[in-house]
Amino acid sequence: MADLIVIGAGLSGLAVARRASASGADVVVLEARARVGGRVLSHRTRSGAYDLGPAWIWPAIQPRVAQAAREAGLILIEQTAAGDFVYQDHSGRTQRLSHGFAQEPPSMRIVGGVTALVEAVASGLAPTVVRLEHVARRVVLTGAGVEVTVETPAGALTLHAPRLVLAMPPRLVGQLAIIPALPLAVQQVLAAAPGWMAGQAKALALYDRPVWRDSGLSGGAFSQAGPLGEIHDASLPGAAEAALFGFFAWPPALRATPRADLRSLVARQLRTLFGADAAPPREVIIQDWIREPFTATMADHHDDNSHPNYRPIRFPAPWGERIILAGTEVAAAFAGYLEGALAAAEAAVTGTASASSG
Repeated sequence: MADLIVIGAGLSGLAVARRASASGADVVVLEARARVGGRVLSHRTRSGAYDLGPAWIWPAIQPRVAQAAREAGLILIEQTAAGDFVYQDHSGRTQRLSHGFAQEPPSMRIVGGVTALVEAVASGLAPTVVRLEHVARRVVLTGAGVEVTVETPAGALTLHAPRLVLAMPPRLVGQLAIIPALPLAVQQVLAAAPGWMAGQAKALALYDRPVWRDSGLSGGAFSQAGPLGEIHDASLPGAAEAALFGFFAWPPALRATPRADLRSLVARQLRTLFGADAAPPREVIIQDWIREPFTATMADHHDDNSHPNYRPIRFPAPWGERIILAGTEVAAAFAGYLEGALAAAEAAVTGTASASSG
């Protein structure tokens, strides 16, 4: 029997495991995917890594993620914003503007991608802690704690522990068979919390060089015509290539067009925004999180692109004496950000320790 089971090997789940293991606990992390990171995902080339999930941190106001990056020895670079940016209205007409995306505090990116941060956290765990392709299906409260039934490539597996941490989007918790069933009011709260990034999609366009800079453009754009609504320069310092990344403004239903067509539409929009030299890109990569069953649910198809107003969620007794939520959506501060993932992990470990001592 483990001391603690964690479901989810994203940043939050790995941080929970790292903290608990450092205190001497025997921890098992169950991850449904064949990789760690969850919604943290990078596209790698010979020149470096580009984020297809979260890409920015703000160390000046986010102490946990700043410390984690510092401890991992990661290099941070400021998001490029020098130069003019382009505005595209509903009709597709473009306008060049001289004031752009500069933010205070500045948005920072991690050299090596956010994946480098996740891998650094995971590297502090024993090799047997994280179990990939282990899909949790059922949680049963027992007199001694919890019993978790897991689907693995080798067949079903049952694990036991006094405590369980659910480091996953609240809506995905609703897909677990929890026995006894959570109160209806709690189920409704979980269902009402949109998965962070679950309805989002990003496009990455790779180029041999940053051609937009030749005409004094920053690579930044706002568009009301789509398919991309917001675009930024994703180029890496000193790399033998350049890149743009963009957030899709189109909802999931519009993004359901075949991938090849969607890539063509993105390439066409980039040409319109940044000139003939910006098309075609060498490659267009699209990551649509709504298609990820371990990130999104059907309810996430219907949310807008605004940042949700998240609230901490705690289970009442007897569930709360055994099970603690730890995804970024339930953080008391910076919910929906990488900082929130670490804050939720910190609170979860404190909660499991308090429950054990009580």
